[in-house]
This record gives sequence, structure tokens and C-alpha cells, in this order.
Amino acid sequence: MAFFAVTIGGFKKIYLEWGRGTGKSFMLAFFMKKMVKQMPGAAFGLVGSSYQQILARTLPSTKKGLAVLGIYENVDYVVGKSGEKYGFEMPFETPDKWNNVIHFSNGAIFHLISLDTANSGRGFNLFGVLGDEAALFDPEKLYYNVKTTNRAKSERFPKASLLGCEIYASSTPLSKKGKWFTDMNDKIKNKEVKNPEIYLFLKASALVNKLNLRADWFDEMFDECPSELIYNAEILNIRPKEILNGFYPQFNQENIYTDYDKEYQEELIKCYSLKDLTCKQDNDIVRDKPLILSIDWGLFLCAVVSQNLAKEYRNLKGFHTQQPDIIDDLIEKFCDYYAPLKNKKVHLYYGHDGNKIKPDRKNETYGDEVKRLLKARGWTVIDKSKGKPAAPHNAKYALINLMFKSSASRYKNITINEYNCPDLIISLERAEATEGRNGIEKLKKDEKNKSLKQQHTTHYSDAFDIPIYDLFKSLLKKDKENWDLYQSKK
Repeated sequence: MAFFAVTIGGFKKIYLEWGRGTGKSFMLAFFMKKMVKQMPGAAFGLVGSSYQQILARTLPSTKKGLAVLGIYENVDYVVGKSGEKYGFEMPFETPDKWNNVIHFSNGAIFHLISLDTANSGRGFNLFGVLGDEAALFDPEKLYYNVKTTNRAKSERFPKASLLGCEIYASSTPLSKKGKWFTDMNDKIKNKEVKNPEIYLFLKASALVNKLNLRADWFDEMFDECPSELIYNAEILNIRPKEILNGFYPQFNQENIYTDYDKEYQEELIKCYSLKDLTCKQDNDIVRDKPLILSIDWGLFLCAVVSQNLAKEYRNLKGFHTQQPDIIDDLIEKFCDYYAPLKNKKVHLYYGHDGNKIKPDRKNETYGDEVKRLLKARGWTVIDKSKGKPAAPHNAKYALINLMFKSSASRYKNITINEYNCPDLIISLERAEATEGRNGIEKLKKDEKNKSLKQQHTTHYSDAFDIPIYDLFKSLLKKDKENWDLYQSKK
């Protein structure tokens, strides 16, 4: 802490690319306390990519960090309500509503700003900004909704060193969206910013905080990480290599969306538990349409939930589990999340392995088992993969990339819910392609590496592929140019 207090000096634009275990949450709480103390009655912004992120990650870690610093909820601050009745001082500018505000006893407030809500930060006059998980931010929304509001000037605080500060923390990004954050490192080093003397970019791995971590913590994190890629990025702060020859080269940010019920999520800020984060928060479900559930089998089990709509093929949510957990656990996660739906109809897809007979059950396939488990939870199931063979890689490659590109009206656009499908997005971005006997194939080497856990290998992309190919493969045959290209690769 002493080292960091000296390091920040006069810097006001601070970027912390720190791995897990380095103390990011504590440092954000440290800055929050310092801002509140320096500027009583002022308004600040605590930014998240979504209310889902704020609810699940930012608020719990911020509260924990503040408690370490001796700042306690319902004593020194309240969340989602005014503290006036507790004798708290009021801010200079009283919010129209308090359900997305942290109110401190000296009148300082932090607006909880979700970047997936249109204009969520506009209209504020902020004295400083903190951002958690910043690699997930949309830089344009951050600029227009937050940075432009960080403009307050007050003679009340002539000695406030953090007046107008912007402090963003994140582990190294795993997806292309986070490139804006790491690019700031080069911009600052190359002095491509005005007033470079106020900018600071610090990189650190969990090793810098080794004295404050259990001796066996690093071994545990390696053993339990979803993949070596994740361990290197999240713990050691090693940026993943860029995939140049991808299986989904047409997949880009235009295929990604967010759509939540913000009022429901804002209400949860007051008092919630993770069990409240069900499909009630999702605005993207067409409730009178069946869900599509697609499963990729193996020691690592994953599922992608989607809907085939009039103008788009929409991916809603991803689930996974792995040994020693079994298919029951995956189906339980799906059923619990979608329990609020009244229309419980699902089209079931799965890889060809789902047609194998289970060794412990006479004549019941893996697909049959899923149907049985879903029906027991009240779902009507239509099996769309019974007896079907695996799809050819090169045909999937041609079809799905044409749909991602949306080059013709006959190809529906594929869209993906960014915050409900983070593992699917990384799986698609990191899936490599190779030239095989029948043309382009998906490179599956990481699936065979037993030392790697499988969350961000090609499993999720495989589950994603299955229903898309089955539903739209006829389009390739109608599209003579692309069908001839596919045929020539066979």
C-alpha cells in the first residue's frame, strides 16, 4: 500500500491491468474511500459493463474491500437508498432516484453506471470515476456516457488530488473487446495522449501479492482453472496470443448484443442473492417461442441456449459443468435459470455422442437421459438430433461464416448475448482452423490435452454449431456459388 500511494503521485488517469489476487478490489475500495474523504457531498461514478456485472462482481468485492478499510454498510454507507433518515449528510445534487446509488454518511455518493443501459451516465456532473472489470467495457459508451460527465469543478475542493480522476482496473482481457484497455498501455508509452504526465498504466500478476496469499493458492488456482489460458491471463497477467487463422473469421462485435430488464436489476441492487439472477432479468427471450438447447458431450459438458427467430438466430445463454459433476447438474442449472418461464417447450440438439447407449442404463441413450430429466422438471421436449450423424466441418465453416457476415438476406444474422455467453464468445474467438482431408476443419488439439480444463476450448463452439447447421444447411445447397466452393473442398 505504501508503495502504491507513492506511485500514484499526481496521476489522475490510472489503468491497472492486474491479475486475480493482486488486490484490485482492495485498491478500488482504497480509491473510493480517498475520493469520499477528499470530496464530501460530491457525486462520483462506479462503472460496470452491465448491472449483471455490478451485482455479481463489483458490489460484493467493493463492500468487502471497504470493510477491510473500516468502512461498513448500513453504518458508513447505504446501497440503493438514501441515508437521510440515518442522519447522513445530503449530496450537492440529490438524485432523482436512489436505487442505483451508494450514499456515504458525509454526503458523497457513487452512481452505479451500467454501460449496457442507454445514456445511463448522461446528465451527471461527476467529480471522479472508478471502473471495475474494465476490459469488458464498450469504449464508445464509456466515452459518451461517463468520461464526458466527469467534468465537475468546485472551489470546495482546492486540495483534492483525485478531483476529475479516472481509475480503471481489470485482469488482462480474454476477448477482442478488451483490446481498447491494453491499447492504452501503448498509447501512454508512445505519448499518444495529451498531458501524458497524468496517465499511469500498471501491469502486475498475482505474484506481486505473494506474501498476502496462501502458499498453496497458486497451485490450487492452476489445478482448478478452466484452462491454462485462463490461468495465464487471470493469475499471471499474460495476454493471450491473437488467433490469426480462426474457424469463425467473420464473427465480430456486431454479432454481440446486451438486453436486460434494467428495472428488475436495479431493484436487485438493494437486496439480492445470486439465485435472483434468473431469466427474469433477460429481455431478449421471445416468451411464446420454444427454446433451443444444444449440448456438447464429454468429460466437460456444456450447453448453449438459443432461439430461432424471424430475422435472427439468437444465442441467449451458456451453461457448463465437468466431472465429477454429471448431466443432471447441467440440466438442473438450465431448469433453475428458466424456471420463471411459463412456456416450457424446448427443442433438444446434441452431438452424435448423444446417440450412444449409456453403459449403466439398458437401451437409454445420453440424449434420452436428457429428455427424461427435462420432462421431470415440467418441460415438453422435441428431440431434433435422434440418430443424426456429425456435421462436416467445412460445410459448417461456410454456412456459419456466411451467417455471421449477413452478406445476403437469406442468411439470418447470428447474435450472441454478451454477458450471458462469455465463454461461448471466447470459444468462438479462439477456435483455430486447419486444412484437413476434406477442406477446412476446426482444430481440436486443446480438447485432447487432459492437463487443460475445457471452458474456453472448442466445446462451447461445438454446442453452438449443432442446431445452426441442422436448421440452415439447406441454404448452402440453394446458394450455388458457396455450395460449389464447399463441394470442391471435399
